[in-house]
This record gives sequence, C-alpha cells and structure tokens, in this order.
Amino acid sequence: MELMTIIHRQKMDYLPIIYAFSSQITKHIIIYDDAEEESMIAKEVVSSLKAFHTSYDLSTEIELVEIDEDSKQEIQKVIKQFEGNQKLVLNGTGADSALLIVLSSLVLRNKGRVFSYDKVDNTYNIITEDGFTNHKIEKNMTLEVCLLLMGESIQGEINQDKMMKNAPEILSVFSDIPQMFKIRHLLKTKRSNELLQKYPRLLESLKRLSILDNQYHLQGNEAFVRFGELFEAFIYLKLREYFVFDDIKVGVRICFDKKGSSQERIEIVNEFDILLIHQNKIGFIECKLGDSHTPLETVYKSDSILEYFGEDASSLIVNLERNRTPHLKNSKKNFGDTILFRAKTKKISVYNAFQFNRKDFIEKVVEAFGSGVLAS
Repeated sequence: MELMTIIHRQKMDYLPIIYAFSSQITKHIIIYDDAEEESMIAKEVVSSLKAFHTSYDLSTEIELVEIDEDSKQEIQKVIKQFEGNQKLVLNGTGADSALLIVLSSLVLRNKGRVFSYDKVDNTYNIITEDGFTNHKIEKNMTLEVCLLLMGESIQGEINQDKMMKNAPEILSVFSDIPQMFKIRHLLKTKRSNELLQKYPRLLESLKRLSILDNQYHLQGNEAFVRFGELFEAFIYLKLREYFVFDDIKVGVRICFDKKGSSQERIEIVNEFDILLIHQNKIGFIECKLGDSHTPLETVYKSDSILEYFGEDASSLIVNLERNRTPHLKNSKKNFGDTILFRAKTKKISVYNAFQFNRKDFIEKVVEAFGSGVLAS
C-alpha cells in the first residue's frame, strides 16, 4: 500500500488511519500546502513518523510533496506525477476540500482507494470506483503511540501497579471525603494523638502510604501536598472500576516541542493528572482537592490543552471541596454559575462536590467521554 496523506493542523483526523494500516504501508506520501504553518506541521509529522518507524521496526519509505493549493499548474504537476499508480490509498479526512476532490479523482480513476475516517464512530469508509464500504477501526492507538505520532515524548508517570497494590488504603482514605478533609487539617495542626484515638485504622492506612511516619506525623511538608497525588490515584481506581478505556496514564509528564522566535526548539513540560484515550479520542482529567486552586484558571488551563489535542479532545475537572471556602469571609461558590457556563462553552465537563457520589461521577465521565467508555 502507498498511503497518500494530506497534512493539516488537526492531526487526530488522519493519525488513526496511519496507525491502523502502519504494517501495510510500503510508501507514505505526505502532501502539504507551501504555507508556513502547513510546512511546519508536515516536517513535524515526518519527524514523528520516523521516530514511530524506528520504535516499531518499520521500513516505510517517506516522500514529501509540497504544493500550492491555489496553483492550478502545481496541482496538475502532482496529478501527472502520480497518474497510473494503482497502489495509491488517499488519507484525506479534514483536508482542504478542493485538494481532496482533485486527489480523490486521481486515485479513483487509477483503481486506487480513498479512506474517509469517521471520528465520531471510529470507523472508516473505503471508497472505490464501484462504491463504498464501511469498516470499524480494529487497531486503536495507545497513549504512547498517539503521543509519539503527535511528536511528543513521555517523561514520566505514576506506576499503576503500585496504585493497584495500594488500592485498599487509598479507597479507605477517600471513603468519607469530609472526614478526610478534617483529618488532613488536624494532621497539619499536629494533633496526631487525638486522631489516633478516633481514626486508628485510617491513620494506619496513611502510614502504609508513606504520608505519616512511625509517630503518625506528616512526613514533611510534601506529605500534605501528596494527598493530591492520592486523590489522582483514587479517581484512577474509580475509572478502572466503572469504565473501560483503551489506555490510561496518571501523573504523566509530557514534553511538548515548540519553535521559538529565533527558530530554536523549546521544550515545555506539561503534567497531566490523568490522561486517557479510547477509540482514538484523547482526553484528560484535572483532579482538584481542596481550595488550593482557582476554578477559572483551571478551566482556562484545560481549554488551552484541549486546543492542542484537537477539536475532538475531551476534558473533565473533578473538584472535591466545600462549595464555599469556610475560612474566607463572603466566599463565592468555588464553581459558580458563571464559571460552569464558561466551562460548558469550552466543552469542559465539571464534577464539583464535597462528597464522592458514584452515580453523579459516572454521569459526568459519560458526559465528557461518551457512553462508549462504560464497562459492560
């Protein structure tokens, strides 16, 4: 198979086809417009494909074809270059309509095929001169594959085996959220003896989780902050219990490679509380515990990351705290109507509560990522 991919900004439009047929592609023809943005994206894609081929021991040939989409002469030149090639398969979902029509006509009259990917259903149509057939994507991307093809690298993540091993203690700590907040506050004020009398089993759990030392005191200032990491693990365990994703990573650090003003490459590392993918749709969850964040900033952060991952990415903010901050006078709602409206306009779902509720949590995850992630 000689795959011809039309490159544009929305990479998640064409990456699923590239990965699904990666073992069958002998030659990959990258078609891109000569505009600065498309040229840069094309170079990124080629670099990512080379890294992918190396990682998965593929010997696919890559050919770059630059074209001015507004030039009739250049389009005719491309048509002449590939006329008569019966091995061509066009991967052009989401591409400029004029170029897509021209190249589709070229491929079809040469007995080739056009693949049209449906992002909603994670299926694709195979179009030939005789008509079309619909097929399900059988080979879905993992997070590692998706990020590799997008040109990013994973710098680290929390060990999932360790989270599963510590599941009884983690679930015990978050079995009663208001109680957890109370215990966390009392630990910070060094009232361990009082806590040990009232909640001995829970303190033992915190000790086994390395939050408390042998005297049941917080193990340094980091221990208080680590409640947030435990909360991420708690949400991960609940996702594993109620849902089926193709891949999940927790506390994952990703290196984003960007071009600086003087053409040098700048590495920016972003950390995601929970990153997930299902049927080639990527999403992430921001886990917030207590009043250590600004809700509006959290919404804007989620929106900026959504923009990078593409228009079909999904985001959920899980926030557990009192609806108003108790130690602040005239405290506003943490997620008031205005902020919730802004989140909704950005396609960001918000689960905001002081106690974890299974039914409400499931509804919000389905709202964010679709009913297809529900465990049967």
